[in-house]
Amino acid sequence: MTSARSVRLATLLLAGALTLALGSGPARAAAIIVGPGESIQGAIDTAPPGSTIKVLPGDYVENHGGTYGLRITKSLKLIGLSKLPDVKVRILPGPGQTDGIVIEPENPGDPDVRKVTLQGFTVEGFSNHGIWLRYVDRFKLIGNESINNLHNGIFPTLSANGLVKRNVSYGALDAGLWVEASENIRVIRNEIFNSPTGLEITVSRNIQAKKNIVHHNTVGIGLYHPNAASMPPLGNDGDWDIVGNYVHSNNFPNPVSGGLVGQIPSGGGILVLGVDRVSLRKNQVVNNDFFGIALFDFCLAVGCSEPPIVESAPDDNELIRNKVTGNGLNPPSGGFGILAADVIYIGGGTGNCASRNEIGTFTGGLPEFS
Repeated sequence: MTSARSVRLATLLLAGALTLALGSGPARAAAIIVGPGESIQGAIDTAPPGSTIKVLPGDYVENHGGTYGLRITKSLKLIGLSKLPDVKVRILPGPGQTDGIVIEPENPGDPDVRKVTLQGFTVEGFSNHGIWLRYVDRFKLIGNESINNLHNGIFPTLSANGLVKRNVSYGALDAGLWVEASENIRVIRNEIFNSPTGLEITVSRNIQAKKNIVHHNTVGIGLYHPNAASMPPLGNDGDWDIVGNYVHSNNFPNPVSGGLVGQIPSGGGILVLGVDRVSLRKNQVVNNDFFGIALFDFCLAVGCSEPPIVESAPDDNELIRNKVTGNGLNPPSGGFGILAADVIYIGGGTGNCASRNEIGTFTGGLPEFS
């Protein structure tokens, strides 16, 4: 007759064998691997929501007939196994493709796409946007490159709760990295250069831009009034925290003529153009030929042929502990020389304040700004 001790021992041995066979926790689906010569879009289309797709280094040109290189419409982690700067997963334009990687709902009016990670991709040479998100909630863009995509490089719009970190973007003809009509977005440790505006923010709320390196653009960081995007405000726009960025040498000649983009004069560090509730803290803004930091009334700066979407003066902004020196020493032609300075404050606004900054030269000003 089998003893109780023997039964218990057999039970323990069986449990141990099952643990080794099945693992100690819930089974995880294996990552889908895509290599050169295979279709990344095909893997995206067939992967169940929540999947992880890993892509081996190489150049990828998709031939699916769409206007995008890749399109993501579901929860997904798409990971390029890059080792920058030399080993890349590169997405290049195929026939008829204008946008590089698009993340959006499958159909207009569908719920937002949720929980998407895009990491390790180089997107190059598209005629519109490089990486374009719209109606996406809870996303991460980490360690990607946008190179010479000719509208915007990295463009989250109409989206929320995102992280944009350690990306590189250059060679756009509008903004290298533009956050538009979005909320709760963190933009951290990116490098942005060689575009009319390096980092742009419009019609958004609760945005943090921290420890970015923004250089050799026409204007480094552009914080623009809703008229600049031709969009109504979200409501309660503002709470943009611009902190610890290195904004230097933004003297890139504007490559665009015509439109609002074509009006941007070269040599600007951080431009606060008719927006409210911006906090500029601990930024280093140096060696920009026209200005380091400028606060302008939007309509005064660009002209308004009709009433602006919202009031156009900058209000309730603060400058705290910034280093703004060596700017305004070589302003562009056309009468800008009389304004050139480390800090410019022109065109009214209320509730603006400054404290504990290192500023060399100053143009304009009102009593509340000192």
